[in-house]
Amino acid sequence: MNLESLRRDSELLRSLDEAQVAFLESVSEETNVVAGETLFEEGGQADRFYVVSVGKVALEMTSPGRAPMVIQTLGPGELVGVSWLFPPHRWNWRARAVVDTKLARFDAAEVRRRCEEDAGLRSALLAVVAEEVVGRLHRARIQLLDLYRSGS
Repeated sequence: MNLESLRRDSELLRSLDEAQVAFLESVSEETNVVAGETLFEEGGQADRFYVVSVGKVALEMTSPGRAPMVIQTLGPGELVGVSWLFPPHRWNWRARAVVDTKLARFDAAEVRRRCEEDAGLRSALLAVVAEEVVGRLHRARIQLLDLYRSGS
């Protein structure tokens, strides 16, 4: 998949040099999902990650007996999935398309293998993914505070 059109909107892709983007292109494919379709479930094997091209994806926290809580809605250029980079490579959220969505899908195992050989790629990915993890934890904390304040 040609990633050049996504590069200006994607923090992940902007942080990489031409050779690194070319590598990611070699392990990516375009994926289309319809509104309501689940990309991955909490606890599942994190063997891929995505960058949204067109559409929106909700990251949801699930709890038995409750409706899923949307932690964040991701749009064009944004990274969907961070658990693929960190052992045990299991999803911490559920991801669901809010509207019909087009994404770049990446093979996480291939990217992890390349990171073992390419310290620059590993460093760039860790910086972007770590920043995203911190932001998502912050948004989850705010959602939980709101939930408990409202007495739900």
